Amino acid sequence: MMLGGMMAAIHAFRGADFTEPHIVGAGSATTNIVLAGDVMDASNTDVRISSTNVLDAPVPFAYDSTTRQLTVNGLDSGESRTLTITYPILRVDGFTDTAARFFPAYLIIAILCLIGGAAYQAFRPHSD
Repeated sequence: MMLGGMMAAIHAFRGADFTEPHIVGAGSATTNIVLAGDVMDASNTDVRISSTNVLDAPVPFAYDSTTRQLTVNGLDSGESRTLTITYPILRVDGFTDTAARFFPAYLIIAILCLIGGAAYQAFRPHSD
């Protein structure tokens, strides 16, 4: 039951939010922005975007981790605006990141081993 909360806590432990503004000119409903840092896990699902243009509905469409380029859709092509982009960046070293990322799998394996050990102890022949 607590696995969902644990996953959220591990995600918050691994990364820190980073915010950067970008001025985007008029003329297109889609724009490509090069971010200052790498998005954690190269996932655009954690990217949040707000715009100074009320007609915009900015959506982080795609992220390319090799070039750090974020494609943003849903912009009004009429005027320029400032997009404020917030995304998680990795704040722990490689070993800690790997251990934290796979902690739920380790936990599930440990629970299965405990259940198997308890079943073995319950059904093995006892000598008195």
